[in-house]
Amino acid sequence: GFYNDNHPHVFEQTEDNVLEREGVKEELKRLQKLYIICTIDKASNNFAFICKKFYVITLLKELGFDTDTLECTGNKTYSPLPNDPDFYVEQIASTLRDKYSITIDDQNMCLPRLFWNPKLHKNPYKARFIAGARSCATKQLNILVNCSLKLLREYFKKYCQTIYNNSGVNVFWSIDSSTQFLESLQSSEAFNLQIYDFTTLYTNLDLKEVDDMIGEVID
Repeated sequence: GFYNDNHPHVFEQTEDNVLEREGVKEELKRLQKLYIICTIDKASNNFAFICKKFYVITLLKELGFDTDTLECTGNKTYSPLPNDPDFYVEQIASTLRDKYSITIDDQNMCLPRLFWNPKLHKNPYKARFIAGARSCATKQLNILVNCSLKLLREYFKKYCQTIYNNSGVNVFWSIDSSTQFLESLQSSEAFNLQIYDFTTLYTNLDLKEVDDMIGEVID
C-alpha cells in the first residue's frame, strides 16, 4: 500500500508499544500538521481525519462569522461579547464564590472551548458542536449539579413506580445505559420496534420552563 511503499519505517517490527516507535511518532506529527484528528460521534473508538481549513470554516459558520471578512455578527445562538475571556472567568469565579461558596482553583480559571465531532451516521454528514473542557471555570458547579440531578432522578423514579403500582401506567422512560434497554427487550415480547430521533430536542427547550418544572418536581 501507499504507506508500505513511501513510509516503510512506520511498520518496523519491534517489541515496544507501537505508538512509542520513532517512525510512528514522526508520522503522527506530520498528520497533525495537515489534519484535525478527532473522534466520531456515536463511534468514539473511531477517528476521523478532517482538513484543518474545513474544520475552522465550519466552526466560524456556527459562531456567526462572515467567512470572507471574518467579521463576527453572531446569530440566534451566539452573540459577540466586548471583553476578553479573563473578564468573564473572573465574573464566574466571583459569582460562585459569593453566592455558593465555591472556590475555583487556578487550573480551572479558564473558559471551555468550542469544538465539533463529525456525525458520519447522518446523510449528508453533519457536525456535533461541543463546548467543553477537562478544566473550566464551571467545572465544580457542573459536578454538583450533575450529582443533584442524579439524586432527583432517583426520587422521581420511585414516585413513578408508585404511580405504576396504583394505575399500571408507566410514566418513567429514562434508562442508565443501552445495556439496560437491551435487557428490557429480552424480557418483553416485542413484535414491532421503531426508533425515532429528535433534532435539537434539548436546545429548543425554554430554560425558564425547565427551571420551573424542576422546581415543581423538587417541591
